[in-house]
Order: sequence, then structure tokens, then C-alpha cells
Amino acid sequence: MRPQHLLSAALFLAQAVPHEASQHCNRLEYWNPDNLCCGSCLQRFGPPPCPDYEFSENCGLNDFGDHIMHPFQECPRGQCNPDLAELCSFCGSGTRAPTPEGSRQRCGEVLALLTFALPLVLVLLVTSAAILLFARKRHSPYLPYPGSNTSGGSLMTSEAELPNLASQPLSRLLDELEVLEELIVLLDPEPGPGGALACGTTRHLAAKYGLPASWSTFAYSLRPSHSPLRALIEMVVAREPSASLGQLGTHLAQLGRADALQVLSKLA
Repeated sequence: MRPQHLLSAALFLAQAVPHEASQHCNRLEYWNPDNLCCGSCLQRFGPPPCPDYEFSENCGLNDFGDHIMHPFQECPRGQCNPDLAELCSFCGSGTRAPTPEGSRQRCGEVLALLTFALPLVLVLLVTSAAILLFARKRHSPYLPYPGSNTSGGSLMTSEAELPNLASQPLSRLLDELEVLEELIVLLDPEPGPGGALACGTTRHLAAKYGLPASWSTFAYSLRPSHSPLRALIEMVVAREPSASLGQLGTHLAQLGRADALQVLSKLA
């Protein structure tokens, strides 16, 4: 066989095999190389951000955990998704596209538990809101997280690095694992039942990005298998690809988290 024929055959085989598709999980799951199991795209990224979008295959992740495409994509021609389902279906059919079956071990079957615990979650949300409003009336509107460094000089020094972070994408943080782990240690923990109310955690950072309290409750329910801060960064990057590290730094400064801002300044 001539060399050009061999090259043509190789190119044909390369196009015929979709390297992007996971070799382990179905379309609506992604492979977790750390835990060696399949995770749910819905649990990691939440539902599609707007109508007529659906999950990309394996939420845009390859089997090494790298982002190779956006987690969401527009519906194919002739299909719609007004209910923000995981997959699009034919317009006007009134039925949702079936969920693919058959994959390896899941990383956590949480969705069924959420359906069972939804009334309890709603009660907890209402109670927490009432306690927070009562505390704000009796105390100052800002109470820093215990152990955080909120001195004026340190905060001003850290804020000076914000211009250097403004041009860098927020997605870079997902690649800088050491910095991300330091921020997770600082921002994810919350005080126990007997502790003081805290500001400046991942829960409050999510509110700065406009996410509802119910999303934070869901993200914290995935601990310790998945970090709420990492889930927040992934969600913001998916919804706002133009989000920057400078914006994150501004939110941290507004929350008084000079310690976290100092860690973030390592990327400046």
C-alpha cells in the first residue's frame, strides 16, 4: 500500500474513534481519575444555565480530568430544552430525552437522597435565614471568620495585587492545584453549631457570584468527596468563561478575607 494511502487510512481511523468520549462512563457522567469511578455531570455543574442547552458529552471532560470543551452545548437542530433537563428532546414532544444507562461504579448517588431530604433542607434554610436576620439586628453587619487575618495593612497589601490578577482567567485556578488546595482549607470550613456566625466562607463567596443559598446547601452536601469551593469555581467558569482572578480577589477583599487574598496573590 502506498504511503499516501496509509496516511489516509490513519486519518480516517482517527476521525472514526471519538477520543473525547469517556472509555468508562456514559454520556451524562465523567470519569474521576482520583477515585476511579464515574461522577454525575448534574451533581458537579448543576443543570444547564439557560433553556435550549444540554450537557456536552461527559460534561466536556476527558478521562484524565482535563476540560476539553465547554460543559454545556446548544441543542441540536429541531430539539429544545425549556425545562433545563440534562439532555434536549424534540421540540413540542413534551417528553424528556432518556438518560443513558450502564456505566461503572458511581462516585455517589446523592440525587435520590436530595429528593427524600428536600423538606428538611427547606426547613433548615428558613431557620438559618431567620437566625441570620436576628443576629444582624443585634450585632454588626460584618463578623469575620474566626482565625482570618483582617488587619487593614495586610488587606491593603493584598489588594495591591488585584490589577495583576485582573487579566488572568479564573479557570487558571483549576490548574494551580496547590493554590486551590490552600484556598479550600481557608474558605470551605464552617463553624460548628456552637460557633459564632461567620462571613467570608465559600457559602458567602457563592452569594457574591449570584448563586442562591440552595446551591450552596447542595454543594456542601457533597463534602467531603467534593470541595464546595472547587464546585463554585467550576460553576462560575462554565457560566462565565470570561470570569477573572481579579474578580475573585475583589470578592475576597469585600468579605475581609485577607488571608485567602494573600494566597491568591501567588498567581499574580
